[in-house]
Amino acid sequence: MGWAIVVSLLVLAILAGFWPIIGVLIAWVPLLAVPAAAGLPNLIPALRILPLGETTWVFWAADAAGVIVMLLTAWAMLMAPKRQAAPSPARAFGRGVWVTTVAIVAGNIVRAIFTSFVVHADLGTYLGHLVANVVVSALLGAILGLVVGAVAALVAIGGRGRADASSETSAETAPVGADAQEPAADAPTTVAEAPSTIAEAPAQGA
Repeated sequence: MGWAIVVSLLVLAILAGFWPIIGVLIAWVPLLAVPAAAGLPNLIPALRILPLGETTWVFWAADAAGVIVMLLTAWAMLMAPKRQAAPSPARAFGRGVWVTTVAIVAGNIVRAIFTSFVVHADLGTYLGHLVANVVVSALLGAILGLVVGAVAALVAIGGRGRADASSETSAETAPVGADAQEPAADAPTTVAEAPSTIAEAPAQGA
């Protein structure tokens, strides 16, 4: 199930880097343009082949670093030892929302730190932007987490269906194995009786 969440985040990062989609989305929902207008990282870390517009390769590298941190954070959370290998759909959905939220916050913090160095922000401005970035990223991550959580829940449903089918198959084949062992259990008795028959033969001859 963990791979479904990581792949979903990677797909979201690629879509965030495709401006024709993001441009139309911002035109439909102007509220999405507010973070960038306030000097915060735009949406989520974006994965692009080339820098966007007139931005430099340094900004492209910052976005790429944000994507890497986002994916590594999600993977580390999903690989925690207490995580169940086959969670219920409800648990998988909740895990998808939570992991997506934390991963996006982590990725955007990297971008925010980079931006603060570029604009030479003072400590007060930096801390204010950092707190605002965490709040906005958490809200956006929770919204996108609904999509990622739905994907994780569907994968969990499919995984449980395969697990149930496998257990039913094992239950059907178990009696066959038990019956096959019964003749083997009787075999030592037959072998043990053979010496007594051989021992009686000399006595009759005498």
